[in-house]
Amino acid sequence: MRFTYTYRSSDGQRHSAEIEAESRDDAFMRVRRELGVKPIKVVAAAGESSVNGQGVRSSGGRIVAIVLAVACVLLLVGVAWWWTARSANAPYQVMTPQGPVTYMVATSLPRQTIPGDRRRIEAAMVGRAANGQEVRSPGVFRSPAETYLARFAEPGRAAGDSGHKERREASAASPPPSEDEFRACLREPVRIASTDFTEVVDLKRIVAGMKREMQAYLAGGGTVEGYLAELEKRQRLEISYRERAEQKLDEMLGRADVRAPKASSRGPTPETLKAAYAYWLKANAQLQAMGIYPLVLPDALRSYQMSMDIDE
Repeated sequence: MRFTYTYRSSDGQRHSAEIEAESRDDAFMRVRRELGVKPIKVVAAAGESSVNGQGVRSSGGRIVAIVLAVACVLLLVGVAWWWTARSANAPYQVMTPQGPVTYMVATSLPRQTIPGDRRRIEAAMVGRAANGQEVRSPGVFRSPAETYLARFAEPGRAAGDSGHKERREASAASPPPSEDEFRACLREPVRIASTDFTEVVDLKRIVAGMKREMQAYLAGGGTVEGYLAELEKRQRLEISYRERAEQKLDEMLGRADVRAPKASSRGPTPETLKAAYAYWLKANAQLQAMGIYPLVLPDALRSYQMSMDIDE
């Protein structure tokens, strides 16, 4: 780079000239060594700059160019990421013999009781048609891992739990998919079809929330096996809690089994009905707080509730 140096000649006149050097110190030494002149001052020439006393080439334009280049690269990466995310989450339409079907990404929903037709919910959970036959189409979910997670969607209720003991036991005995299948399903969003029933939409949203929960569990150092074990444990506790509440209500009404009443011919006393009704209200409030579906109101308490309403 160029430096301007100032010196005095033998007649005492001040003169200025320029010299190429790597730095200000280098320019000072070259002037003294090569030209035999003791410079008074050495500064960067016009168009050059000096940093901390050292001459450096003015690189304002080059720095700006580098910054702009980096910004362009970051912008391109950001646009590519945005477009990929947008494409993955954007609704899209598929033509079927029944007409166009639109798919969109499901938003997360916490585990909770799903109202509606139990047959539809059960069929979506266990991957079977409502009549109990095997599903021949791709099914409600896109992967066996999502179908397996759906079994734990509702707190306190086992998959296929609608009074069909054989189907419930068969579903509970089926082994979970492989770890690779679970990790693969985490990379794909749950999609809702425009033809899905309301019950299926809620179920898919809950599964989407469970997948997010599973991702967080794995990110924290957990394993797929560990997360599934936690699901099993949580569901067993929820089922046990509801069964204990139901058993206690039956005992208060003098029944060991709702399908085989053992109440006396005279039935429960008013005091018993009052206490049982109060317990039913309290138990259902607690179950609701936990997201577990409530206890059914027994016929005896239904009559008691009606009499209370009339008296009031």
